[in-house]
Amino acid sequence: MGSLKTLALAGAMALSASAIAQAADYPLAPPPAPPPPPELRGTISSGIYLRGDVGVGVTNYGKYEQEDVRQAGGTWPAKEDRSTSFFGGVGIGYRFNNWFRVDGTFEYRGGTTIGATDQVNLGGGTVLHNTYKGNLSSMVALFNAYVDLGTWNCLTPYLGAGIGYASNRIHGVTDQGVMSTQVTLPDGSVGWGPGFSTLGTANAGTKSGVAWALMAGVGYEVNKNLTLEVGYRYLNLGDAQSGRLVNAYGGQVQGPLKVKDIDSHDIKIGMRWNFGDPDCCGPKEQPVTYAPAPVIRKY
Repeated sequence: MGSLKTLALAGAMALSASAIAQAADYPLAPPPAPPPPPELRGTISSGIYLRGDVGVGVTNYGKYEQEDVRQAGGTWPAKEDRSTSFFGGVGIGYRFNNWFRVDGTFEYRGGTTIGATDQVNLGGGTVLHNTYKGNLSSMVALFNAYVDLGTWNCLTPYLGAGIGYASNRIHGVTDQGVMSTQVTLPDGSVGWGPGFSTLGTANAGTKSGVAWALMAGVGYEVNKNLTLEVGYRYLNLGDAQSGRLVNAYGGQVQGPLKVKDIDSHDIKIGMRWNFGDPDCCGPKEQPVTYAPAPVIRKY
């Protein structure tokens, strides 16, 4: 009977050892992942961005007008058709998805000059020429919409259009008039006899109206927040006019100088500060992985 008890005890111990060895073949359960860090939540939506732009443009003038010259049937034998302008602006926008966004912008344009010379035939061989010179500046507010055409190597080309309001200001105007009379010279040819000059000035004048734009360019995503842009824009600014012209000697008041059909071909560079998540090129956090515990065998 004692031997049977000894055999039974030995068998139980053998079975227990086998079970313990088999259990040691399975890995230990990995520790639970730590809770995610708290997210920064504020009032600014992830689609909102701020922007800033600077650039240079070639501003073109369609035609010049002045009421007294028009009524007298005068012409414009010389005029400045275009001038270089410089501009800077800011804006705020919203990106709806990867291909569509809108923004509102406000910019100031300056450094632009105007100039023209008219000719009025007063009869009796007397001709009056007025040479005008001045400066043009503008404030432009636009609502713009863009279509982003996909991203390749962090570069995103886009097309856009805008519509808004332009306030054009002509200031610093001078009007130098020269009146001359045709005379017959001793050799029978026709020339200009002695004349006299006048000088006029005009106060600043402003004319406002609808402005619109067409745009194309490319953006480069530097990181999850910063996008740099370079682009072309056609901008139609409408018309502009000075204040009324006043003769400095006699005090006569005449109509303002007007410039019609102003537009500009602009090259601009800018930046957008995005409040969104990382896109194609921003640094991305790598997920934390936990390796399973090593397998330990016990014999």
